[in-house]
Amino acid sequence: MTGTIRILVVEDEALVAQDLKEMLQGLGYEVPGIAKTGERAIALAGEHQPDLVLMDINLASEMDGITAGGEIRSRWGIPIIYVTAFATQVIIDRAKKTSPAGYILKPFNERQIQTALEIALYNHELEKKVTENERTIRILANAIPDAVMLLDHNQNIIALNDAMVRRLGYNYDQVNADSPVRLDQNGQSTSLESQIGEILRSGQPVRFEEKNQDGCFEISLILIAGAEGQTSQIFVQYHDITDHKRLEEALKKEGRTQIGLNMEQFQILNDQIRNPLQAIMGYVNLDCAQYRENIMVQIKLVDTLVDRLDRGWVESEKVRNFLLRHYQPDFPE
Repeated sequence: MTGTIRILVVEDEALVAQDLKEMLQGLGYEVPGIAKTGERAIALAGEHQPDLVLMDINLASEMDGITAGGEIRSRWGIPIIYVTAFATQVIIDRAKKTSPAGYILKPFNERQIQTALEIALYNHELEKKVTENERTIRILANAIPDAVMLLDHNQNIIALNDAMVRRLGYNYDQVNADSPVRLDQNGQSTSLESQIGEILRSGQPVRFEEKNQDGCFEISLILIAGAEGQTSQIFVQYHDITDHKRLEEALKKEGRTQIGLNMEQFQILNDQIRNPLQAIMGYVNLDCAQYRENIMVQIKLVDTLVDRLDRGWVESEKVRNFLLRHYQPDFPE
């Protein structure tokens, strides 16, 4: 953290507040303001955006320090250290719900304040870095059109991108560490559960296709080994291949149609060849010298037709080979 660190003091006892201010300034911190009430604390936090708030829990106002601290934490993410002379379990339980950065009991000394501040500010910097890393990862995950998510070994969601949120029908506030994957929602992903079991047993990547009311998907599962002492995680990716499948089917249908047309044309050409051949055979039985010119004309006709047949067969062979390569199971040789 660079620059002078600013700490807002919230304390309704004037002498204690002044003592805290002088103590903080002596440690090199800046105090932008002192609030006596919870309402004033929120106002000053919004105005000055301090790096940290030292918050007395018991304030002479309708709003106590825990309520004010929770509001400040919720609105601006500013770390809160609670200061109080009372440490009942009820107070501690309430304070924990606001995710405080620390808790100091009165009476306190300068060393306690300094230690609590340094730890809280250091942890807050780490928290910001983690948040930034998570934001970066989410941006990268949302940059791809595929729906992806990360599961633990119990099939609970750890993380997922926007495309997977839309696919599963979740809202972000519904997704947390113990949210189970609704594998059969709207009849989708019915085979995913068994495939997850397979990858956990074998450790090998799994890839399969699944067709449902949304279209056709290629689903990839990759096992990510955990660090020492940690369980493995499963990366799940849904790649939409609906358009690819439609194109394949169209090519398959077009290929079959073209082969049929070609074979029909070949039959017509064969019929057309028979006529000149019969004429040639007739001329052969006559005086060849007298009918040589006519014979050569008929031979050229046959040669032209044969060339057309050759070209037709070559094109048909290309289509046939394509279909055999890609649709061998349902396209007989």
